[in-house]
Amino acid sequence: MMLRAVIMFALATLGFGLVVLVSPAEPAWACSCALGPGEQDERADLIVVGAVTEVTGKAVRLAVESVEKGSAGQGATLRLRVSRNEASCGYDFHAGTRYRVNSAGGATGLCIGIRPLPGTPSAPAAVSMPATAAPAPAQLPGWWLMAGAMLAVIVAGLVAVALRLRRSNST
Repeated sequence: MMLRAVIMFALATLGFGLVVLVSPAEPAWACSCALGPGEQDERADLIVVGAVTEVTGKAVRLAVESVEKGSAGQGATLRLRVSRNEASCGYDFHAGTRYRVNSAGGATGLCIGIRPLPGTPSAPAAVSMPATAAPAPAQLPGWWLMAGAMLAVIVAGLVAVALRLRRSNST
């Protein structure tokens, strides 16, 4: 009798484990910016046009050519924090390239707003642009729901049969 209960418990655990296993996972989005360029400009406390003079692992230096928003002076050198990894919403700046850069709190990145400007010889040919909206969640396929429901019914039936057999054997 104890063996039967252990088998039923193992089958129930296996059944629920299979439901979890076949259910689809949501896709992971490393960097998805929900703001469009206009909203990025509104939220930025500083917007400048300048050429990159130095790139380090965690910061970039810009020689400011013009200021569109904020208090940086023309001809000033501006240092901004930035990650070089675009997957974490950073940006891979290139020294000698001109950019229009938004900054918020002394930092910049894809979601804050960066645009390379044309006419710079060392500008990269293809530039990653941030997503302007979060991607729509994937539609869940119905097959896994049906498989999970069928498995749950089978396991429930097996448990019911085991309980009925246990009651009939105990009386």
